[in-house]
Amino acid sequence: MHDFPHIMKKVFLSVALWSTTLLTGHLLASTSTAYFFQQQSLVDINGLVVSEGKPLVGATVTLVELGLTLSSGKDGKFVFSKVPQGSYTLIVQYAGMKVQQVKATPGQEIKIELEENAIAIDDVQVIGQRSKVKGATSTFISRQAIEHLQATSIAEVLQLLPGQAIYNPSFSHINTPLIRQGGSNATGTLHDSKSRGVASLGTSIIVNGAQLSNNADMQAVNTAQSGVLSSFDNASGRGTDLRQLTADNVESIEVIRGIPSVEYGDLTSGVIDVKTKAAVQPLQAKFRLNPTLKQGWVGQGFAVGKDQGALFVDLDYTYAANNQIQTSESYKRFNTSLQYTNTFGANRNLYTNTTLNFGGYYDDSKIDTDQAINQVINQSENYDIRFSTNGRWNLDKRFARNINYVLSAQLGVQNGFQQMMNNGSLFAVSNALVDGTYEVDFLPSSYLQQIYIKGKPLNLQARLSDNFYFSTGAARHAITVGGTYTLDKNFGQGKYFGGDMPPKNSSGLGFRPRRFEDIPALNQIAFYAEDKLAVDVFGKPLDIVAGLRYDWIQPFRDDAKSAFSPRINASYELFKDFSIHGGYGWSAKAPSLIYMYPDPVYLDVFSLSHYKQDPAERLALVTTRVFDAQNQKLEMAKSKKIEVGVDYKKFSITAYDERIANGLDMYQYYNFTNVPIYTVESQQPGQRPELSDVVKDSLYVTDYNVPRNNVNIVNRGIEFDFDFGKVKPLRTSFTLNGAYAYTKSFDNNPFVYARRVPNQPYNKLGVYEGRGKEYTRFLTTLRAIHQIPEIRLLITLTAQTIWTDKDKNLNYTSRPYAVMDIVEGGAGETRMLSEQEIAAISETSGLFLPVAESYYRTESWKPLWLFNTKVTKEFGKNYGFSFYVNNITNNRPYQRSKRYPDQLEKRNIPVFFGSELSIKF
Repeated sequence: MHDFPHIMKKVFLSVALWSTTLLTGHLLASTSTAYFFQQQSLVDINGLVVSEGKPLVGATVTLVELGLTLSSGKDGKFVFSKVPQGSYTLIVQYAGMKVQQVKATPGQEIKIELEENAIAIDDVQVIGQRSKVKGATSTFISRQAIEHLQATSIAEVLQLLPGQAIYNPSFSHINTPLIRQGGSNATGTLHDSKSRGVASLGTSIIVNGAQLSNNADMQAVNTAQSGVLSSFDNASGRGTDLRQLTADNVESIEVIRGIPSVEYGDLTSGVIDVKTKAAVQPLQAKFRLNPTLKQGWVGQGFAVGKDQGALFVDLDYTYAANNQIQTSESYKRFNTSLQYTNTFGANRNLYTNTTLNFGGYYDDSKIDTDQAINQVINQSENYDIRFSTNGRWNLDKRFARNINYVLSAQLGVQNGFQQMMNNGSLFAVSNALVDGTYEVDFLPSSYLQQIYIKGKPLNLQARLSDNFYFSTGAARHAITVGGTYTLDKNFGQGKYFGGDMPPKNSSGLGFRPRRFEDIPALNQIAFYAEDKLAVDVFGKPLDIVAGLRYDWIQPFRDDAKSAFSPRINASYELFKDFSIHGGYGWSAKAPSLIYMYPDPVYLDVFSLSHYKQDPAERLALVTTRVFDAQNQKLEMAKSKKIEVGVDYKKFSITAYDERIANGLDMYQYYNFTNVPIYTVESQQPGQRPELSDVVKDSLYVTDYNVPRNNVNIVNRGIEFDFDFGKVKPLRTSFTLNGAYAYTKSFDNNPFVYARRVPNQPYNKLGVYEGRGKEYTRFLTTLRAIHQIPEIRLLITLTAQTIWTDKDKNLNYTSRPYAVMDIVEGGAGETRMLSEQEIAAISETSGLFLPVAESYYRTESWKPLWLFNTKVTKEFGKNYGFSFYVNNITNNRPYQRSKRYPDQLEKRNIPVFFGSELSIKF
């Protein structure tokens, strides 16, 4: 597997060179009769969209080869005017209908009949469908598939992707997206939070054209001590929390796993493109129940008036307990949205879609009666209001066929709170904001420590693009050019402490209030251009999508950063229904505000701790040293992807290699500073102590987190998606998908540490290789979909097998390859050791790190089987009942760990079930 990316790159570049050579010759041969950029005999493509013989108004029709999109008019008709001669593909979509893909020839009117995507119709679509968005490898998931899945959030929908393990739904912690990312076991527990954070931060979530952003999320307690984390649940620095997005108002989801179009930016991993319901639909109510969740949803689409568009309104309330038998921790979600859609103009050439969404999300925590003495509470209360409008204007001008726009604004209110009782210890803390030694008060021996974090993130976006096309010889070019502007700013009150009692620090790193509104805004500008080229080579279609994107963040500032992202996808039909495809591209993700502007570091060290029962006799001196944790060398995280594959009818295999060499992370940094040490010379009863004139300097070693491009991730594998079609006598369709996936994650920076050994000087820190992990998994998911349309019954049986599941620790060495001398001002300076010096480090030395033999063992598990079932039954057109059972056989075998042979682990998710009642009025 180590040579796999090089082989893939050579194969793809060879195919690209071969295709380019053929294409160039083809174009040169054709230029004798056609001038460059010549508009050849232009004609129209006329069509009619109907359902059950009636015209469909507002159906979305896309002319794939030219990248043009329009809506059918009030009579169901549409026209793509002045297109070059040739064969074209039309994709037609309408709310609640099966997606149709048809061939069209200019000059001929085509009638497109859409079928309702419902259980009462044969071959209902209830799984992810293989798709290609501008050549990218992707999965299209329809509304009926989401409904049959009984998904309570967007996170659960991702289990329809090839290679995704099936987990029980849970709202107990944030749900962040993972696409082609290893590092979790069969029960969903993540071994590697760093790689997950990089992958989820780099996944773009788009709702109705507007990209969701948490770039201004600053809900971390102290970045110097705990990085982007806090005791309450937060998604700061780790991507969008998918629990906040209900799945019930979703019309479709497109998940791009491969190389996306250059229109998509601020990402490294993939794209989840969500379209919510926007058409006229009857009033519908849904009620869900499972052992940990209660949910109610209601929605309806109204006709505003004749030719005045549609307004869809919905409301969602969800309550989820973290545990069936414990209610001290729970999650509540409230969502409501309004979406208005219409087309304007005499020719219905201006399409607009406007969405207003309000949501409230509450991670509740009450004092556990079993641990009441600690008074622990961790709560997170978030609200957001989102407004977005997007549209396309069919100008039908030579260099402005379609003008597309997106405008959006997202304002959040984030209230984080954590509390605990500090008992039985005496301490003093400083509030100083500059270097110095200060007299401070001792804190009470027991006091309630409360931390409040209040953020108010604002995101503004604007995107404008232009689509046009032309011909060069026999080749057609569909051009997209555009630009975006994004602003992220936090106007929150920031961090402060209850009762003005600062938290006690245990590592020397002090806490300070900080106003988020004082932090600079994050500005991003991007420009992109893309050519979708289609030409016949040897009588077979060759399609190439090539583009370039330029991202520029914090423009015209000292901390400005930029990135170029070239991307290309290509496919060629070798034989009828058999084609090869490949792609290569770069992507870039801007550091969020918490990485660009971390908390200043406040080191608080006792210079004197003189405690007496009589307050008048006490004296505490704390020396504060302030360090700037901002990293001016921080870069945009960049990923490189390459993939090749083959498609035959409904069978697809894709091999991929993805690399992020500079993922964002908070990483340990060492600093050394002198701290004055005072001593008491004498003291009179009832009076403050007299200090000695002798003041000694003590060299203090401190470590704290600094944002760096520290995480290196390699993802490679082979994923497949096979649709075997329906066995008509059984009325059952069979699909098989899965993936062999390998992930390696390791630190770019070394691991620095030294043990304190009694009677040995502590004057050096060891510098060890950066540590990491690698994961390998082979997983398949077989689905049998049994449908009886006459009685409106749909049953899905799922058998998922994890054939291979193993992980291995990397670079856990005991001896350093370099040392860092502990001297004033020597922070970060390393001295390389010779082989003789490394060998001379004894096992009793502080530089020798004992590593248990188990760390060198590869953890490997036996194959594991999981069987699930989902049933949907409709009673007439107005009532439906669904239920599901995960791990229906209750197969939870104990398996012995190879890394820790004395430990047994249950290797499957617990049996879990849920039900849903749906009513249409």
